[in-house]
Amino acid sequence: MIYRPAPHVSATSWVVLDRKSRQILFGKLEKERKEIASLTKIMTIYTVRKLSERLGVPLDTEIVISEDDAAVTGTSAMLVPGDTLTIEELMYGLMLPSGNDAAHCLAFYFGSLLLGKKKK
Repeated sequence: MIYRPAPHVSATSWVVLDRKSRQILFGKLEKERKEIASLTKIMTIYTVRKLSERLGVPLDTEIVISEDDAAVTGTSAMLVPGDTLTIEELMYGLMLPSGNDAAHCLAFYFGSLLLGKKKK
């Protein structure tokens, strides 16, 4: 097997593993613990897509932003209480600016559907 130098990567940490041997081939700060917020948001999108299909909820369904949604701290899509956005727009707000507020809104909306309750 020919090993070439690692490509330039702008990420603060990364790793390339050999899948079979699980040996680290290249990396930068590969053993440093990192927060998993982006992975959590990817899983939120995945869950929203699966639930929208399973429950028959179209992505153009409109959701009213609550005070609680807009008050979520951290990275934000800058949601405003009382505004109405579609599920698809909230998904964009979740992924592009990494909006914790959009994740909260989607989680409460679909959680209330699963529990048989309407969102406030």
